[in-house]
Amino acid sequence: MSELDLIAFDADDTLWHNLIHFDAAQKQFGQMFSNYVPEAQAIATLEKTESHNIKTYGFGVKSFTLSMIETAIKISGGGVDAHTITKLLEMGRDMLDHDIELLPHVEDTLKALQGDYKLLLITKGDLHHQERKVLASGLAHYFEGVEIVSDKKPETYHRIAKRHASTTAQMLMAGNSIRSDVLPMIAAGGIGVYVPFEMIWDHEHEEVPADTERFYEVKDLNGIVDLVRGIKG
Repeated sequence: MSELDLIAFDADDTLWHNLIHFDAAQKQFGQMFSNYVPEAQAIATLEKTESHNIKTYGFGVKSFTLSMIETAIKISGGGVDAHTITKLLEMGRDMLDHDIELLPHVEDTLKALQGDYKLLLITKGDLHHQERKVLASGLAHYFEGVEIVSDKKPETYHRIAKRHASTTAQMLMAGNSIRSDVLPMIAAGGIGVYVPFEMIWDHEHEEVPADTERFYEVKDLNGIVDLVRGIKG
C-alpha cells in the first residue's frame, strides 16, 4: 500500500449536521398536505420526486425546495395556493440559513491529523450554500483544499488527487455515505472509510460487498486518527 498523503472528509453528516434539517422539512411537508393524502404518502411522493430531480437539479436545498413545490402541485392536483407555495419557499430559505452544528470529535480529529497529511474537504451540493457552510463551520483553516462537486465518482477522486499533486493510491476518503464517499474511492484505488451516522438518506444507501479491499469502518470520526496511524505503521 502506498504511503498516505491525502486524507479527505465528506462534510454533511460527517463533520456537521445536515439531514436533520431535511427530515424536519419533510415531516412539515407531510403535515401541510395531510388534507390531500396521508402524511406518509405525501413524504414518500416527495422523496420519489426529489430522487428523480437530482439528475436535473443536482443535490442540495434548492433542488429539495423545487421538489417540494412540484410535489405540492402533484398531490393537490394543481390546486395548491400561492400562500402555500410561499410557505414552501420560506422553508427552503430557513434550511439555507440554519446554524452549523459540528458533530462530536471533529476539531480534535482535524487537529491531530493536520500537519502530517494534506487534509481535504470534498462535498456535494449547491456551490453557494456549501461555501457558506464551510465558512460558518470555522473549519476551513484545517483544509488545504475544499472541493465542492456535483457528484462523487471514481474519476472525481482521480481529478482531485491529481490537482493536489498526489494519486488516489495515496488517498483516504472518510464519510457517512457508502455510495458516495466509500465505494467510489475504493474503485479509484484509494481507501474508503465509513463513518456511520444515525440517519441515512435513502438515495445514499448502499451495501459494501463482502471482502472489499481497502474498506474500513470506524465508530465515529475520532477513529480516523487511530486508523491512519495503524495504516502508517
